[in-house]
Amino acid sequence: MKRLSEKAKPYLRVNALIDMIWWLVIASVVTGLALWFDWPGYIIWIAAGVFVLIFIINVIIRPQIFYRVTRYELADEQIIVKKGFILIRTTLIPIKRIQGVELVTGPVSRRYNLSILRAKTASMGIDLPPIAVEEAGELKRQIIDLVKEEISDV
Repeated sequence: MKRLSEKAKPYLRVNALIDMIWWLVIASVVTGLALWFDWPGYIIWIAAGVFVLIFIINVIIRPQIFYRVTRYELADEQIIVKKGFILIRTTLIPIKRIQGVELVTGPVSRRYNLSILRAKTASMGIDLPPIAVEEAGELKRQIIDLVKEEISDV
């Protein structure tokens, strides 16, 4: 199975930093309420501690573990993706069930020259981990070629 690009780690960290904005807002609201209503001072410290803990887990630890665990492979008859942080999940989608493939890039992923490939079936889809744009384009073409070759009675 293929590993992720080294560029995936900083990409995941930047995404986690963007997500941390919501946690900062929550911690700020709790701090503001504690000051407004004269709640005990330890509530502010708890809010700050929870924020720091979530920051350490999401921005520092999680991208490192996700990078080490995550793998993907395009086999002859299926797409295999293994990813996770606490729960590691291996997903297989048969090529003959795929109905569409799309390449997704956003501003952060374009900055790191990464994209996410989505393979869709009638009931579900699978997102491959962030991979290089050139590799994702080639993988998309290979999947489309395999789907065209597949004879299905569905």
